[in-house]
Amino acid sequence: MDNRPIGVLDSGLGGLTVLKKVIEKLPNESTIFIGDQAHMPYGDRSEEEIIKLTRASVNFLLKQDVKLIIFGCNTATAVAMPKIQKEVPVQLIGVIQSGALAASQKTRNKKVAVLGTTVTQESHAYQKEIQARDAAIQVKEYAEPLWAPLVESNPEEEKKLEVVKEGLAEIKDQDFDTLILGCTHYPLLTKEIRANLAPSKQILDPADQVATYTYNVLKRDHMLAQGPAKHEYFTTATNTAKFNQIARNWMEDATIESKHVND
Repeated sequence: MDNRPIGVLDSGLGGLTVLKKVIEKLPNESTIFIGDQAHMPYGDRSEEEIIKLTRASVNFLLKQDVKLIIFGCNTATAVAMPKIQKEVPVQLIGVIQSGALAASQKTRNKKVAVLGTTVTQESHAYQKEIQARDAAIQVKEYAEPLWAPLVESNPEEEKKLEVVKEGLAEIKDQDFDTLILGCTHYPLLTKEIRANLAPSKQILDPADQVATYTYNVLKRDHMLAQGPAKHEYFTTATNTAKFNQIARNWMEDATIESKHVND
């Protein structure tokens, strides 16, 4: 048994989609979430910047005595996680490996599309991970740099639909059967994405597989918590109001009060 909390980090709010699945799968586990909203989006930054910013979030979580850290950010997983894992004493869990595993298992026609940030797509991380599991799977990667900032700005529904429709115009009629949401902000647009895709195309949120993998790791290492669970939220944004608004709605918890942490 290990009642220390699980750490979850993200470049902004998107990692809440991972956190929600983790809480659902592991109701006895306490969590600490840190969203680096002051520097989002990561998807257009240099590799050096991404590693530096991600390392700061990791160090913050380590000071809170977390027992493992989930990278709730595809860009940080692709660019920073391999390097930082060599520097820290706790296990790091990324979204890309989990999403690739799920996609390789679920695709029926062996054609997968990935939507993500520019940096994630340029790393070809999903393609490498998926084809390492099944070389016959065709993977096409598409960058959607406008979607993460769209989620963070939390506009009216009409604006969300407009931006998502424009983003999917080029790919919606292609013959993939599985679409990976390769940025953890994107599940917050699932309704709008679903409205612009054929019902036959399955939308895959890697967060489900991340939660399952985290449970398996904790069980294997005899680190499952007994509870009761406590959940804390931190953001580098100086104004926490927008974080609270989106987090309360997505997490279905009106009591969420995030705290500012210096970036």
